[in-house]
Formats: sequence, structure tokens, C-alpha cells
Amino acid sequence: MEEGFLFKDVFNPDLVTHMGQRIKAVSSEFDEKSFYNNIVPKLTPLSLTERSSLICESLYSHLPKEYNKAIAILLKSFDEPVETTEMTGFEGFYFMPIAKYVSIYGLEKDDFDISMNALVEITKRFTSEDAIRPFIHNYPQQTFEYLYKWSADENVHIRRLVSEGTRPRLPWSSVLREFIDDPKPVLRLLEELKEDPELYVRRSVANNLNDIAKDHPQLVVETLKRWKNINNKGTLWIISHASRTLLKQGLPEALDLLGYPTDIQISVDNLILNKAECKMGDEIEFSFELISKASKEQNLMIDFVVHYMKANGKTAPKVFKLSKKILPAEGRFSFKKKLSFKAITTRKYYAGLHEIEIQVNGKRYNKLKFLLKK
Repeated sequence: MEEGFLFKDVFNPDLVTHMGQRIKAVSSEFDEKSFYNNIVPKLTPLSLTERSSLICESLYSHLPKEYNKAIAILLKSFDEPVETTEMTGFEGFYFMPIAKYVSIYGLEKDDFDISMNALVEITKRFTSEDAIRPFIHNYPQQTFEYLYKWSADENVHIRRLVSEGTRPRLPWSSVLREFIDDPKPVLRLLEELKEDPELYVRRSVANNLNDIAKDHPQLVVETLKRWKNINNKGTLWIISHASRTLLKQGLPEALDLLGYPTDIQISVDNLILNKAECKMGDEIEFSFELISKASKEQNLMIDFVVHYMKANGKTAPKVFKLSKKILPAEGRFSFKKKLSFKAITTRKYYAGLHEIEIQVNGKRYNKLKFLLKK
């Protein structure tokens, strides 16, 4: 990647030129020069999604207004499908504005089957996980009929779409509120994928379950308990990866499912902070000892919890993974960890009193306060 490259620059003049040329090659009436001039002078100040939307809108203004004719032209302009199991690099973003085109202009009832076919072809080259969501909103029954069929497709990317496209809280996409309220339709789909041979699909299944666990933990635990009876290593991997939120919540059933008992006999001693105050942009270090009080070894999941100050003047806990250890009978472990307050895009820090505590197999031990200053 070139130095100074910005993610939004995947949509650049060369991509627009290439798209225009490919469409022109299959449709002599397409005005590639006008297409280029309608997009490129406006690109610079726009974000990634804004650039994608601009290209999408320009496609609409330069292709036939009859949706079926426009889609036929776009599909003819496609290159060969991706043959690798996972998609890497930025080449696939070429199809992002086209997926958006389908999700906006292909929502008429009479165009539904045409749009489903278009999303399949796009998925073979990029992803339609965001583009399929308006169809789920507008035509849930019909869309799920396709999703069930796709769950057995020979193409790994189409099978992954089944899970990724139905995630209730898919990052950078609209929330599927209906599945936050009632995830059972999604869970029935995931049943079809729980033994998928490809990790690429299983990872998506696990992430979907982890989404659902944020609102329906018990329902996910019940699902994972059933799946544990299946003699399949891939399914066991899903169970472990799907339990991330459940384990951070310290849900006893989830801990037990993965072999972390809640009736542990330990003490957490000598929890120490290296300083009582920390400035924005700096880091603070904590250390502690974990001591066995049992006559047998214990399987432990060790986390730490930071109670961050929020904008409203109250604190909210955030659980971080630290280590997984088998603690010998009457044994002990020492831990040391740095906590950074350097600026990041995924979290905003607020000055004020913070707290830190240790969590082992879902149980919390000790608590220390420190002051974060501007």
C-alpha cells in the first residue's frame, strides 16, 4: 500500500475510467465520458461511502431507466468471479456502488428475482451483506426463501452472505431491528451453516451469534449447548468464537459450556497501579497476583474490567481479555498489563475518576480507582 493512502481512495479516477470502459464494451450507447465527468471532479472531498453513492447515482443517470435492462448491462460488464476462499485487497470495492445500485433501484416487487440474481453475482466478486438488508426489511419471507437455498450453495461467498447479511448488528450497516427483537428466524438459518466446511463461513456464523448474544444471551447459550453435542470440530470452533460476549458478561452457563467453572477457589492479591493519575495520551500499568486456594488445578479465564468515565459523568464497564491459564493446585501467577489512553477512533476518553478490577471466570475481584486528567 502506498504511503499516504486513504481508504476512500479505492474510488479514484482510474476505477471510474475502468468501470466506464467495461460498461461501454457491452453497451455502445453508454456515455463513458459523461459518466467520468459526472464523478471525478467531485471525488476529492467525499468520504468512502459518499464516493460510492456518487458512482451509484451516476450509474442510474447513465444507464437505461428500465431496471432489468440496466442490470443486464451491468452483469455483462462483470469480470470472472473470485476463486479464493476469502476476499482480500481492495479490487472488490469496484462492486460496492453496483451493490448499492441494486439495493436502491431494485426494490420494486416485480424486480425482486432480478435483484436476488444480481446480488448473487456481486457476492461472487465482492459482498452483498449490506445491500441485501433492504430486501430483508421489505420482503422478509421471499428473501429468506432465497437465503435458505443459498445456505447450501457450492460457492463459499454465497453461503457466507446468508449469515453475514442477517447479522442484527452488522458493523457499518443498518441495524436489523426485527432480529434484535426476535432472532429466531436468523437462528434457524444458522442451523443450516453450523457444520460448514469453510472457516470463512463459520467465522461469520460465530459473529452473528455473538451479535444475538448481546440481546438474547440465554437463547444463544441454549443453541450452543445443542451444537456441542455434534461431533464436528468446526462447530466446536463456532461455539468458542460465538461466546465472546457471553464470557465477558460472566454468564455461568457459557463459562461452564467452555470448561471454565464458576466455583473456583482463588484470591486476587496485590492489585497495584503504578500511579494514581494518568494524562490523556499516556498509559497506566497495573499488576496483581492470582493465588490458588484449591487442592486441584483450575481452568481459568482471566480478564480485566475498566470502568470508563462517560460524557454524562457516570462510568460504564468495558471487559478486556487478559489470559487463559490452568492454575496448579496451590499455585500462583503474576500479571502485569499496560492500559493506554492514546487517542483512537473507536473510543472517546473523558477526564475523571476511572476504576479497574479483575475478572476471573465471570467473577470480579478487587477494585482500584485512578484519575484520568486532560
